[in-house]
Amino acid sequence: MLAALVALSLAAGPLPRPAPTPTAGPTPAASGGPVILFLIDNSASLPPLDPNERRVAALEKMFTFLRGQRYRLVLFGGRRENAVDDLTRYRNDGQWTDFYYAFLQAKALAESYPPGTELRMVLVTDAIPDPDPADWPNLPPGWTARAESARRSVELVREMKIPLYVIIVGEPPAEVAGRDAEQSPGFVLDLVRAANGDAAAPLAQSLASFFAQDGVLLKKFVYRVRPGEGLEKIRPVITRIAAPPRAGIELRIFTWFVLPLLVVLVVLLGLLVRSFPGPGDLELIELAVDQPLHVAVDRLHRLPNGVWSAQGLSLVGDARQAAATFTLQAARIDLSGRGYEGSALDERDAALLPLGLEPLRRALETATDSGSREEKIHALNLDYAARSLEPQEVERILLSPPVPGRGAAVDFLRAKVHLALDPALQKKLLEPRVQVLTYGREAGRRELSLGARLRLGRYGFRVQQIARGGRREVCVSLYYDRVPSLLGLKTVLPDFFQRLARFRRSAQRYVS
Repeated sequence: MLAALVALSLAAGPLPRPAPTPTAGPTPAASGGPVILFLIDNSASLPPLDPNERRVAALEKMFTFLRGQRYRLVLFGGRRENAVDDLTRYRNDGQWTDFYYAFLQAKALAESYPPGTELRMVLVTDAIPDPDPADWPNLPPGWTARAESARRSVELVREMKIPLYVIIVGEPPAEVAGRDAEQSPGFVLDLVRAANGDAAAPLAQSLASFFAQDGVLLKKFVYRVRPGEGLEKIRPVITRIAAPPRAGIELRIFTWFVLPLLVVLVVLLGLLVRSFPGPGDLELIELAVDQPLHVAVDRLHRLPNGVWSAQGLSLVGDARQAAATFTLQAARIDLSGRGYEGSALDERDAALLPLGLEPLRRALETATDSGSREEKIHALNLDYAARSLEPQEVERILLSPPVPGRGAAVDFLRAKVHLALDPALQKKLLEPRVQVLTYGREAGRRELSLGARLRLGRYGFRVQQIARGGRREVCVSLYYDRVPSLLGLKTVLPDFFQRLARFRRSAQRYVS
């Protein structure tokens, strides 16, 4: 008895009376941890904590597992059978088991601590509620003392908002055994869910049991100590409850399960959407002169990389199946000088008349830089006369059919020289032109130019480039400017991530 009193005085303060103030831990370091409120079932139905130890000695030894951490003790049975911080009352001789008044006593202890103190409740019981009917008079018709005590207990622990851990000692009778959390009684599950919220859900408890430790998000709240297991099973349970939570379980769950699942989903999603167009992608349309190309929208086709796709643009052989027809029209200007009377010109102009634009420009530069005096004067006069022409006049002359006569030949030569010296006019008159004929509600014919916007089906495009080269004469680059997508993900994600998610190196998609 003396040993029990000495042990309790070190851990829980004065023994004979309930302690109104928290018991200080033996060391300053220990006093910084949570205060553990032990609610020990003192009814006659609770098996011994350890088959090899006397009851009080086993309880004292259980408290040593806290390693000096602060704790309080509530021994409970019926309403009038409760004791606070008095180990000598642990005799397992209570006639009743009423959880409500045990939690009511724990609430009074919790309120004696300063606000902000971390508290945890540990309920050690056989999970068999058996309240005294005399403590629950005036019940509604059909209600029993057990049902009312259970209901009020659940409401009370929900109101207290203190984490609750339950250690079930022994085997409960079959009629009160639940189906969840290691066959815990359903009443116990209601208690831990009310106290701990979603963290005590059956799935979370199953995961915590599987990993055999507590985590930050997955904590185990219900433990079972079967007959014969005793303190050897209780020791790791108490140590785990008193210790701060660790993130190891969540990290292992993420590493073992979530991360591989995410990788698989990303790979499958990437393969699924690999052929999908996204903002920033380019549809490349290769055109030959005067060969119409019929383009359809969202038809099954095979891309040049071998992937089948039912999204974006594809080629069809009939305009009736197409959303648009692209045609490359070559320049219709004849600069050879055929049809004009070269004999009516002087010999210098006659020599320049059939030349191409680049040879014509070089000939004038050579005459100006290193020619004779007469050649320089002729070249300068021709250059002056050519530059004095307006671009509209040059365009009119070059596009008009040949007219016999010296005046028409001279005008043609001057317009040709002007064109050789004007790159902007060359681009306007000599570059191939791409026309697009769209069908449907927005049917119409228009000439494509850089930056022009085009709507085909549900997609919006912007003409990014019209350039010579490729496998045909001209390649038209259509930039996806609008791509409908679920939740707008194709609009939110940057172009780089769009390609990365589709396992594609390039944003280019050749229309095929």
